[in-house]
Amino acid sequence: MNKIGVIYIGANSVKFTLMNVLHSGFYKIIDESINDIKLAQDLINSDEISEQKINETLSNFRSFKSLCKILDVTDTIAIATSTLNKASNYKYFLNLIKKEFDIDVNLLSDEDEINCTYLGVTKSIYTSNSLIVDICGACTHLTAIKNGQIENSVTLPFGSLSHTYEYHLEDRVLYDDLINSISTIQTALNNIEWLNKDNYDSIIGVGGTARAICKIDRAKKRYPFDIIHNYRLSSQDVHQIYNSLKCNDYNQRVKVQGLSPERADLIVGGLTIFDTIIKIINCEDIIVSGRGIREGYIFSYIESNYSPINDILDYNLNGIMDYLHINKDHAKRVFNMTYKLFDELKSLHRLGTSYDNALKTAALLNNSGISIDYYHHNMHSFYVILHSNINGISHKELVISAAIAANHNNKNLVPLPAFFSIISKLDLKAIDVIGVLLSISETLHKSLENPIESMNIDITDEFVLITLSANVNINFEINKVLRIKHKFKEIYHRELKIEQI
Repeated sequence: MNKIGVIYIGANSVKFTLMNVLHSGFYKIIDESINDIKLAQDLINSDEISEQKINETLSNFRSFKSLCKILDVTDTIAIATSTLNKASNYKYFLNLIKKEFDIDVNLLSDEDEINCTYLGVTKSIYTSNSLIVDICGACTHLTAIKNGQIENSVTLPFGSLSHTYEYHLEDRVLYDDLINSISTIQTALNNIEWLNKDNYDSIIGVGGTARAICKIDRAKKRYPFDIIHNYRLSSQDVHQIYNSLKCNDYNQRVKVQGLSPERADLIVGGLTIFDTIIKIINCEDIIVSGRGIREGYIFSYIESNYSPINDILDYNLNGIMDYLHINKDHAKRVFNMTYKLFDELKSLHRLGTSYDNALKTAALLNNSGISIDYYHHNMHSFYVILHSNINGISHKELVISAAIAANHNNKNLVPLPAFFSIISKLDLKAIDVIGVLLSISETLHKSLENPIESMNIDITDEFVLITLSANVNINFEINKVLRIKHKFKEIYHRELKIEQI
């Protein structure tokens, strides 16, 4: 395991991240610091970054460098967004960092940022036909994704910070200023020939403005947990938030639930950009990505130095199993049997394939709670799955998989009513349907020796017969499974029979 330090110098903030990176390339963040220095604010009325903000940034570097030394960080990655290139003294700034801390900062171009954002999104969310809207501090990147690849992209010369202060949107918003700011955005968008030629399945928002929208909407709806990545809302939700905030001055915005004070001055400027884009694109589904330029650069680093990320969910689940020292061979055997049972019994449960990702996550991580404590490990597994930042599954799938892992041995072990705003009655059925199959699979593989060579399932009007071929006597395991035959009959309306041949 290696410790990697990542430094990100953006238009609005400077971020420091420490990560553990496994030999497989899976990474886990172990510490993070975010400072809203707003470097680009100096570039609105000047062409250089002030000494005050340079010194403030260097002070943050000293603290981070000291932490890296204490924790034996093996490699440090440092990137700066293209905004820095607009400062006449950017070389002086970067040379100070190199001289004092021996850190080379990679200054990204607009094209680099677009590619990094694309990687950050597509290596963490399954998407094939979306428009990525990355609102940075001093620019906005639009990237059209078709069949999973970049088809078109453009960089607009305004962002949340620059647009806010150019049109005086940081406090009380005057009508003329707002109209002028919208006109500037509309003119820029109308000049993009490819923007309205295709329909998009979704708009994926990246950056501080998108994250702020998520937090406000989450608070408004009393969303049951605080995950930003892959949060979904409608275009109407965005319009309502925008229409409310543009009528508030700074002091009123600070009091808005979910909006951080550091973002209260920039939110109207950023939302004006985002709302105008949504109206022109006319797309209903909005997805907030918590992964952007920084994460894309990390994914690029991992694929260059470790191994390619071929499938988002598999990369995350395998990485978590490695990180928690879960027996992967055993977990995969449990998953394979659970999936085979689920597939063979589809004529009874009629759930289709929409729960495949939840089934896989629950089966592979159902014992993840043992990493905390064996006793009540099912309950621990619920919280481990729910809070492991698993990319590749929706929030609904996350809740379902966590509930399956927690409840497959004890019904109603976790308080699911808290999540009824996310899951439906059909999802509750799926939790029971998959949960009992996971119990069967886990019990039959309790010995960890993989004695089962093959399995056959026969379905009649009265019973489900599971016939097993094994290289040893497994009567003990079969008898344990049959203890839940009443639960199986309650769910599948068939008697459960198991035989070894």
